[in-house]
Amino acid sequence: DKKGLNVTFEEMVNMVPEKSFLSEALVENNDRYETSPSSNNAALATEKILQDAIQRLEFLINGTSYAFSPSAFQSLILRASNTLAIQEASGNLTAAAYDIFSRAGKAPRATAEYTVELVEFANSVLVGGYDPLFDGYPSVRSVPPEESRRKIVKGAEFSSLSGAIYEDAIANTHNLGHSIVAEGKTADIGWMVTDSVQYERDFWADSERKEPTLVRTFVIRGYDASDEEVDRERLLNVICTASPVPIYKSEQALVQVHEGMLSIARELLQELEKYIDLTSPSHKLVFTGHSIGGSLAILLTILLANDRGARFVRDNVLRVFTYGCPPIFEIESTSNAKRNGYVDDSCSILDAFDLPTDLVYGYCQPWDPIVRFYSKYDPLYPLIDDLGEDGITLFDSGPSRTLRPIMKTILESWEGWPGYRDNARAKLGQDYRGVGEHFLLLPEPIRYLTDRLVAVNTAVPTTDAVVQISSEELLPALNEVFTLDTFRISYVSVAIRSFVHHFFPAYGSPFVDYADRIREEEEKV
Repeated sequence: DKKGLNVTFEEMVNMVPEKSFLSEALVENNDRYETSPSSNNAALATEKILQDAIQRLEFLINGTSYAFSPSAFQSLILRASNTLAIQEASGNLTAAAYDIFSRAGKAPRATAEYTVELVEFANSVLVGGYDPLFDGYPSVRSVPPEESRRKIVKGAEFSSLSGAIYEDAIANTHNLGHSIVAEGKTADIGWMVTDSVQYERDFWADSERKEPTLVRTFVIRGYDASDEEVDRERLLNVICTASPVPIYKSEQALVQVHEGMLSIARELLQELEKYIDLTSPSHKLVFTGHSIGGSLAILLTILLANDRGARFVRDNVLRVFTYGCPPIFEIESTSNAKRNGYVDDSCSILDAFDLPTDLVYGYCQPWDPIVRFYSKYDPLYPLIDDLGEDGITLFDSGPSRTLRPIMKTILESWEGWPGYRDNARAKLGQDYRGVGEHFLLLPEPIRYLTDRLVAVNTAVPTTDAVVQISSEELLPALNEVFTLDTFRISYVSVAIRSFVHHFFPAYGSPFVDYADRIREEEEKV
């Protein structure tokens, strides 16, 4: 309605007759390609249908997001609170709700219970921010001011560098104070080597070196569907060759890694080693990357530790920065992470290689689905898992939501689908985990509540806070607080938001703007 409080996204989608865009698009494209029914034309027709559908759905999403602005949502919560006669001093939400519904029977009582839970949840976030939501995760904490330069300011700088490799690399890299030493493509992965002047104290708190230091940075690009110079289909299949293979074994631990990523990392290291060797004795190294580029940055560092020893990495690598990278490691260890009731925040995978936990900083947009890829919380794997008994039919079970038939049409018209499908079925479904220290880029609590409870806004929000969390608790916390399962992601709005929040710009300006605010506050002090 005009107040923007009584129409859900699902109701709005249902108001749009399917025939109004899908059938018309089919007729239009059938007419256009009737005389030339080639596979290319069929693919173009499918793409046109998808574009038409998404344009109309985005219109609905944007309209819903506008209606449920943060102020409108806050008004809704306040109205619900007033209806339940909630007084801040009383603290008895359940009693207030039951008082209203006590005379009406079981059904309204159930409604009261649900309403009370909703209002309790919303009010707890409005009053306490994210603290109540992460209450069960003791490793979660804000970044102290004395650590903000190396964890936030430097993190934002290298997020921009990780994004620069995707477009206008020379201009964007120079704007960051880095010069390009070399760039190329190896194993269908783009990479870039830069030099810059840094200060070690901006990376390590205990560094006594005050003079500037030459830093060589290795930037590894993620999967880029627009790059026609690489074999994207082959790369996609390597990415899905996710079976664990050993990379380290001792009496205390067995560390295994994604098979396909390991093959790429070995080729990359063979190409990039000369840029490590051709540095001055005082040069330091940084590895960084977005998406699978971040996963490969970690793996390159661990391969260096295997080949040249942990001492070489500890002495020469200042840090590994990753952004929205999927987990690709697993460990079987005899050690216990919990001792005397204390949760050890150290990373057992890095510890197995005798490397410090804070060598790797990983940054995550909480609605980004790729950071859950290859894990038991992966919302995308059932795309392959939900095949019929014939091993071919997509989406054999579950609701027929808007995205599912569109995805089915696109995939089944792709010539490479059978090979990808068979490889993914055999190689996916792992339970990998993150590496190092992790940081969540959190939106304003009101925006979180709007996205979680009312309507999905596909745009990437400004970063309102950054919290640190251990690699052990990252994925369980995301699964609980920023729930994203396979059925939720099958809504077009959620799917669009998920992938918009993974693309490299999501780790660019929102994080950089937040870091600028932190730096300005630092300078005032």
